[in-house]
Amino acid sequence: MFDQVTIRLLEGKFICESTAPEAFRWLNSEESRQDVAVYLDRIGRRLTKTPNGVAYYATWKRVSSDERSEVKRVFANIKQMIRPVIHFINLCMEVEKKDSSPAAGDRLDYAVLLKAVTENPHLFEVLREFATMGKEFTVTDASAKGMLDKVIKQMESWGYLILVNREQESYRFTGKIDYYYQVIEFLMDPAQNEGITDPTAEDQEDAPGQRGLL
Repeated sequence: MFDQVTIRLLEGKFICESTAPEAFRWLNSEESRQDVAVYLDRIGRRLTKTPNGVAYYATWKRVSSDERSEVKRVFANIKQMIRPVIHFINLCMEVEKKDSSPAAGDRLDYAVLLKAVTENPHLFEVLREFATMGKEFTVTDASAKGMLDKVIKQMESWGYLILVNREQESYRFTGKIDYYYQVIEFLMDPAQNEGITDPTAEDQEDAPGQRGLL
């Protein structure tokens, strides 16, 4: 299990109850967690947990010139995802008539979502707005199903959703959604992200953003 977990972490994947239940439970053991943390420390990484403790991922211990290109890539990806993920969260909340945003492990019923965007003109327009958010959401089939399938596929690709029952077309939000909320909070606080979001900034050791996000 050690090899599987460390490989997943170094590939930039999140380990949570939904995406890798066995690995997540293994990491919840203090002994296992310590073994992984020691190994990651030797190669300049650190084992990190999301704020609500629902997912593990690897971060850098320190960002130097060698890692700066990777920092640029991470933040470019984050910026690319921010608007569409927020839009998707808002769509789900409207469909389910909830005041709270989705959390890791929450179920998403594709059939319910499709029925809502098909029958409700407002929700259909909300769905159509994804087409303005990048080529990832461009479709040749402009029907509600065609557009929704594209959005769901992209959220899966980005790691925020996982299919848990193919026959019932049931999905769950992964632990990465917890990380996403952390990113939003981080980017909205200039005191935390000053310097780290600037690729030209001088090297910083143990900055809050590096410890918690990268």
